[in-house]
Amino acid sequence: MREYRCTRNALYSHDCTGRDDLKERQGHYIWAINEEAAWQEMARRYPNETEAGFTVQEWEGFDVKVIEIKRDENGNIIAIPLPK
Repeated sequence: MREYRCTRNALYSHDCTGRDDLKERQGHYIWAINEEAAWQEMARRYPNETEAGFTVQEWEGFDVKVIEIKRDENGNIIAIPLPK
């Protein structure tokens, strides 16, 4: 299975940066066997938007490290890794 980034076309029919630029849109990340299966999952989630359709593109995920930024007793900034 592959990961796909899907967006809802209906929400971007007005003049905004997300209309023409995929990275400006809110993505829905779906694991599916192919693009059609990812599209079908979006159709299941948003049945009233199938006429406008969905944009589906293969997506390469990446590791994200979440850290907490604090100050120690001397006022120095420290980064604390958070558990996954």
